[in-house]
Amino acid sequence: MNHTDIEPALRPDQAADRGQLKRGPRKVPDMLDFSLLFFANRESEDPSDEYGLLLDSGQFADASGFRALWLPERHFHPFGGSFPSPALAAAALAVATRNVRLRAGSVVLPLQDPLRVAEDWAFVDNLSGGRVDVAIATGWNANDFVLAPERYENRRQWTFETIDLLKSLWSGNSVVRLNGKGERVEIKTYPRPVQRELDLWMTCSSDPRTFVEAGIRGMNVLTALLFQSVDDLAPRIEAYREARAQGGFDPDTGTVTVMVHTFVGKSDDEVREIIHEPFVEYLRSSVDLWRTKWADLGSVPHDKLLKYAFERYFRTSALFGSVERCVAFADRLRSIGVNELACLIDFGAGTNETLDALPHLAEVRRRTQGHSA
Repeated sequence: MNHTDIEPALRPDQAADRGQLKRGPRKVPDMLDFSLLFFANRESEDPSDEYGLLLDSGQFADASGFRALWLPERHFHPFGGSFPSPALAAAALAVATRNVRLRAGSVVLPLQDPLRVAEDWAFVDNLSGGRVDVAIATGWNANDFVLAPERYENRRQWTFETIDLLKSLWSGNSVVRLNGKGERVEIKTYPRPVQRELDLWMTCSSDPRTFVEAGIRGMNVLTALLFQSVDDLAPRIEAYREARAQGGFDPDTGTVTVMVHTFVGKSDDEVREIIHEPFVEYLRSSVDLWRTKWADLGSVPHDKLLKYAFERYFRTSALFGSVERCVAFADRLRSIGVNELACLIDFGAGTNETLDALPHLAEVRRRTQGHSA
């Protein structure tokens, strides 16, 4: 089944926002998991130490009961460009950790050959003893597609038509390809992974159709509050749950993971003072991306727009502030059906300050999970 087969039956276009899908009572997750997510934005002044925060915070998460570490794929730009290959980063973490899940967040599937995706992540699965999960993304930046320019226009369709092949290769099935002599040959990937099945997430920005598509396919969801509010997200999660049921899956078993920018400290004022300058610079580096998502902001002066964006995140869309403030925000996200928070910590605050903030985040996790019990 490809994505064109399911759209007429589910009519997902704007269904999540218009209430066209039948929904049952909302089930609040029993537990909210916490993970760390990385998307560094910096031109490293000390290349030898560029990944120190990744390794140190990963080991903290591993020892502190966090669920997973999420590694992005980003190309040709300092915004996220420290991570051109999530599998490489995951391989480093595989030997530095023992318990935490290692997740691609995300593999941009149209840029890859699924044979290589299966090979690379099976290697990490072996190295980690079976701790690999993968989120899939369609990609959005045209410059990234210098790696596969022919797939850019149809990247969404290509992605959904390739997911089943990736799952099949992971399970040990072969695919027929042309070799260097023009001969049709059967190819199976090696090494064989530890896990028999690959748990998959679909990366959803804010389009309700993608939430529905993930649901009908039985995939998990990785989303964020960049282009949607908490109130926007709630009906999209409900639509995702209903789509899982229509696809024959238990609607309550899929995982909804939300990426949130994170810095927890002793007080709101202390956190605001620490993060204001680095987070504004983080926003500045990507302003041309996110300002296009809101047509009403198109004419707002640059500095005023950055001020608005900082306040939006600090007040309504991030784990910024005291433990008490962040516990309340985490509880709110759980109440709309979120299962996991992927805490983006490497937005530019100092390495030592970021590491010093992690015990406060661990306290948020402890209190939130106490509320969940």
